[in-house]
Amino acid sequence: MGIAERIYELAKELPEAEAGKILQYAEEVRSHSVRVEPAKRQVDLALFRQYRGRYDGVKIDREALYDRACLR
Repeated sequence: MGIAERIYELAKELPEAEAGKILQYAEEVRSHSVRVEPAKRQVDLALFRQYRGRYDGVKIDREALYDRACLR
């Protein structure tokens, strides 16, 4: 027996006022639930065309980046 059936069986045996409280609580919980939807955005790849072919595949050495004359 699933959760919905168990709630139904319990609410069926309660007086109308008490069953109404359960319904009100369930509606409140549903209104507070957050639905996560994947982002719907389009990336204009034309922005990246100007950089095409510039990366030579060499791993970047972070230590070498900080050892430049302009930073001394």
